[in-house]
Amino acid sequence: MAFPADPLDVLVELLIDDVWTDITADVLVRAGISLTRGQKDEGSRADVSKCALTINNANGVYSPRNPTSPYYGLIGRNTQIRVSAEGVVRFVGEVSSWPPRWDITGADVWVPVEASGITRRLGQGAAPLRSALYRGLTNPALTNPPVAYWPCEDVEGATSFASGIGGPSMTFTGDPDLGSYRGFAASAPLPLLNDSVWTGVVPAYVPTGAATIRFLMFVPDTGIEGDEALVTVYTSGSAAQWVIRYGDPGGALKVQAYDEDGNVIMDSGFVTFDVNGRRLRVALDLEQVGGDIKWDISTVFPGASSGLTFGNFLAGETLGQVQRVLVSVGGGITDTAIGHISVQPQVESIFALGPQVGGYVGETAGRRIERLCAEQQIPFTFVGDLDDTVRMGAQTPDSLLNLIGEAADTDLGILYEPRHAFGLAYRTRTSMHNQSAAAELDYSAGHLVPPLEPVDDDQAVRNDVTATRKDGSSARAVVESGPMSTAAPPAGVGRYDEDVTVNVETDNGLPDQAHWRAHLGTVDETRFPTIAVDLTVAALVDDLGLTAALTDLDVGDRLTVDNPPPWLPPDPISQIVVGFTEHLDAYGWRFTYNCVPERPFQVAVYGTARYGTEHATLAEDVTNSATSLEVATSAGPLWTTADGDMPIDIVIGGERMTVTAISGASSPQTFTVVRSVNGVVKPHTAGAEVRFASPAVRAL
Repeated sequence: MAFPADPLDVLVELLIDDVWTDITADVLVRAGISLTRGQKDEGSRADVSKCALTINNANGVYSPRNPTSPYYGLIGRNTQIRVSAEGVVRFVGEVSSWPPRWDITGADVWVPVEASGITRRLGQGAAPLRSALYRGLTNPALTNPPVAYWPCEDVEGATSFASGIGGPSMTFTGDPDLGSYRGFAASAPLPLLNDSVWTGVVPAYVPTGAATIRFLMFVPDTGIEGDEALVTVYTSGSAAQWVIRYGDPGGALKVQAYDEDGNVIMDSGFVTFDVNGRRLRVALDLEQVGGDIKWDISTVFPGASSGLTFGNFLAGETLGQVQRVLVSVGGGITDTAIGHISVQPQVESIFALGPQVGGYVGETAGRRIERLCAEQQIPFTFVGDLDDTVRMGAQTPDSLLNLIGEAADTDLGILYEPRHAFGLAYRTRTSMHNQSAAAELDYSAGHLVPPLEPVDDDQAVRNDVTATRKDGSSARAVVESGPMSTAAPPAGVGRYDEDVTVNVETDNGLPDQAHWRAHLGTVDETRFPTIAVDLTVAALVDDLGLTAALTDLDVGDRLTVDNPPPWLPPDPISQIVVGFTEHLDAYGWRFTYNCVPERPFQVAVYGTARYGTEHATLAEDVTNSATSLEVATSAGPLWTTADGDMPIDIVIGGERMTVTAISGASSPQTFTVVRSVNGVVKPHTAGAEVRFASPAVRAL
């Protein structure tokens, strides 16, 4: 025998001392286990996954503070729990609390457990992640980590610049304008010098015979008046000072070296680096080569793949160790921003942290989510091609959940918690395009259980969408014709406007964002917010293949229902599953799928798409059985007549027809059709709209 003739094979485990331990015998399975995952409805972010069950606690085994429990000191806040059914994992999460409950007699003692997915904990008091460059320079995996690093992201009121790696702070005299320059995507706001002088002491480190000093710099368009020392590096070698000096006009730079007595022993002369008005990362590379010092100065625009460099050798001198770094040693520099000053003990390419310096601009949304999860050591799975997702703008300081949510919102995929593992998962938008049904139900066969409650409302209607890029421009898409347009009823539904902010790479991505969202918001079909099945109904018990498909169904999959009741539209119901409620008990296993319409995800494929006019009507009346139609086109191109483009499905007055041939080089054209494909049999009058059953839409 098997379920449902036999009890459902449920397994509940706790991760105790790094071992999954079976506690099913103590779980009141008869009271039911409730699981929820994914989104509640369209337009929302996924909720925290939850598991609710009841554990028998008569002996106090599941009271974490009970010293007589065999699990004392081993269970408590955020102990992991795993629930499986019929050998398949259905939920993995954390138990944040173990509230003891009992009846008045004390004979019945239990613990009502509500476990949650990882996003519950990630959202508790979540501090913003630091800037992309800060995270890059403090990454423990760096092969050339800095021995000194001052981000200079300190806010107004700070009296020094904190070290990013736990070393001495960089002190300053004067009054730098803290947190006032916001031009670097990879950084939090940086200070303007405002005639201040900064001094940073470099802790002693093992000599390597090399050093790299790097920093971000922005000099205004107007430049810096006079000849000023931007950054001065003091070493323990015979070449005791190295100075990067600014010279006007044109934003030139030069490098000077001084001996221990302050005498100039090398002067490169000014080189046209054209730094005025440009956001740059600047590097001074120093390396002992025999008895000489090889030096190079480089500048690169954040995110660029090439830059400018100039260098030479200083003969007969030693480098030693870097001991101090000074900024604007003589004062006098005002509106220039400097930050992320680092000293590294080896010379490496200035592009070594290229993505971080650029704020990860151009990174795809899927890869951003993947990288952020890896950086935070969060297990991550995905469905689809992470490289086939929208390219993102800069990653700015924010909480982890906001950053990955921003990426998912920009790509319009689904971020959720997987059922088989503790972590996060992402379903790319493109993976939901043109997909086959993962499970096919039949209403007439008794596959569904109540409620099946279609909704024809305006909850998701958006026909006037403006998409704005962070720190950028905007684009607007307005649907002005059709049943869901901004036209007044009955020609349309009136205006439903929405403004969204998206973090796309460039303004060029905004029109696609606006039009795709308007496309999603003007779906002219009935919504089915939930579809429910019970695996104990006879029609499913006898269909093991369909039962397996229903238990495997996951977020973003397509679910269809054939043969809907006659009081509903005759076409098959086609939905995308965005979330679940799953209920398990000894003899029951029920799913309620949260759904959104699937039709918007039927998109054109280049090379195979068939385009027709949006301005087509019947030129004359037709009976309920006529197979030849005269179709007039009032504007735009005529319908295709190519045999290779056939068949085409059209809809007239709710009746779906299959066009097998079209003839005519001018309007009206003659359509040869197969009638009543969806079961609707009716006559139509001249002037009735003729449209594609599934219009070709270009994907985002």
